[in-house]
Amino acid sequence: MGRRQQWVYHIEPEEFPPDFPDRLDAFRQAAGLSWRSLARLLKVNARTVFRWKAGAAPGSGHLVSLFALAAGMGLLHLLLPEAGEP
Repeated sequence: MGRRQQWVYHIEPEEFPPDFPDRLDAFRQAAGLSWRSLARLLKVNARTVFRWKAGAAPGSGHLVSLFALAAGMGLLHLLLPEAGEP
């Protein structure tokens, strides 16, 4: 019997934008929210949002919620400048 070949894939993680805390702050201010109210709307702990503010990258589920909230407010362009203004 032959030996099975094992495939090893190396996937490079996408680089998270280093200016995300600034984008998040611009969104929060434009939406007229405090950090705690932003956390409440996203249904996350305030400490989680404070970590994002300090430079930690949000998880994919949190990003989806954040982008959905921003899109609903018409402010997605503040988080994703590539999306362009409406």
